Amino acid sequence: MEAAELVEIFQWLTPEQSARVMTDPETAHRVRDEVADVLAYLLQFCEVLGVDPLSALEAKIERNELRFPVPGEPED
Repeated sequence: MEAAELVEIFQWLTPEQSARVMTDPETAHRVRDEVADVLAYLLQFCEVLGVDPLSALEAKIERNELRFPVPGEPED
């Protein structure tokens, strides 16, 4: 539910409007509140399941780098 509330703020905005969303104090406050809610639930979820969120993120980035190499960069 919390993630949906965050996405809802941006749902009908163009990329340009999304980039400027934090310039409106009321909307910026909503964004910060929803980000905090999502993060709190995610960290609680990770704690219950025994998932280290930073390790999970690092592993995902590494897998994505292998799956989607940057064009023109030499492979290891």
